[in-house]
Amino acid sequence: MPQTVVRWKSNIFLKQIDMRRLLIYVLLFFALPSSAQVSFQFIPELYGRTMNGLFNCRIISTGGRRTATLTITVTERRNGMVALIHTTPFTVGAGSNVIPYSAISGASIQYANNNIAVVGRQHGYFPQGQYEYCFTLNFNDKQNQSLAEQCFDYELVPFAELNLIDPYDKDQVCETRPVLTWQPLIPGIPGSYYQLVLSEIKSGQSPVEALNYNLPIVNQSNITATVLPYPPIAHELERGKRYVWQVTAYKDQTILNRSEVWEFTIGCKDTVAKKLTENGYRDISDLIKGNFYVANGAIRFAVNNSYKSQKLKYEIKSLQDGDKTIKGLPKIALDKGDNKVLIDLSNMSVFTDGGFYVMNVWLPDGTLKSLRFIYYEK
Repeated sequence: MPQTVVRWKSNIFLKQIDMRRLLIYVLLFFALPSSAQVSFQFIPELYGRTMNGLFNCRIISTGGRRTATLTITVTERRNGMVALIHTTPFTVGAGSNVIPYSAISGASIQYANNNIAVVGRQHGYFPQGQYEYCFTLNFNDKQNQSLAEQCFDYELVPFAELNLIDPYDKDQVCETRPVLTWQPLIPGIPGSYYQLVLSEIKSGQSPVEALNYNLPIVNQSNITATVLPYPPIAHELERGKRYVWQVTAYKDQTILNRSEVWEFTIGCKDTVAKKLTENGYRDISDLIKGNFYVANGAIRFAVNNSYKSQKLKYEIKSLQDGDKTIKGLPKIALDKGDNKVLIDLSNMSVFTDGGFYVMNVWLPDGTLKSLRFIYYEK
């Protein structure tokens, strides 16, 4: 009986000691100087594509003004570390902070010994891969043991070419207020827009010079679609004159992609579109130069058959379904001479709106042509 009492009293004593220790820890915690809470704002799909883009990071701090340095580590899942960046010291205050130019210009960059790092060092951009971007803020004061770190993951896919569609390069069009169309930005970036610039080509000017130096007839921003009806407030285009146009994809103040510079002429003498039946039918060799063709319910292209009449040999595979070959495609007959081929896909439920596909075409001379396209319902 006495032994039981002693053990019970001993347990109470131990619990009292634990409570005292806990109280001491709590007091010590509140007695230590509190460190500021720091977080990072970074958009990898926008700024994680280039070395310079990494510095477009905002530092959000709740503390007072402190001196710090920033370390940026870029790694790729298969290749490991790509680059290690150390900025020079700069001041971080309460609120949102941008990295000052002085800290960026004096930054040291160490590249790893792999193929991705070589591309980053030579060209300043990152190739396709699965990346992790880690930002670490190091405070350079008596509390330098306080670190703030945050990482962002992103699967980087290179942008496809931003191709113009209509009016085609060096075309003669009849409509003095044409509808301008182009292919979408692929892959798409949420919150991105298009800007279209159209200018007249003066005598003795190249298309690029006209676009850069002449006052634009059309300079439309914040376009969300891949088509722009000619603005009603813009001056009507004049017959016999040459014009140049270009489309730029952007988000905020960052250019994501830019099309080639194309020119066209207003060349018809009447308002009837004489080339209406040819609209949208481009030579198959021209179509395959772009990364993706936009098929709005159908694929249209022109092909020349120098041999006897025969069936067009082609196949279509789904890129998002393991290159699965699609069955039941329409049969297309080729006559001798020039052919305008229309492959109607709108009645086939197997095609997914916004899906990616590749069409392989064996021309009459045996040449294989491959056309990657994105399918949209009519």
